[in-house]
Amino acid sequence: MVLGLDIAQIVDLGTQVATAGAIRAAEMTADEVFEYIIGMAIVVYEIDPG
Repeated sequence: MVLGLDIAQIVDLGTQVATAGAIRAAEMTADEVFEYIIGMAIVVYEIDPG
């Protein structure tokens, strides 16, 4: 079996993979920031439950 790929398809695939990776990295960063904010809120509440 011979598989033929056009060079434009390879470039398009690379773009799709890079875009998916960038989106996932942004999601991970947002999750980490959210967890940090929640962690700080818990610490502040434990110090002064007021």
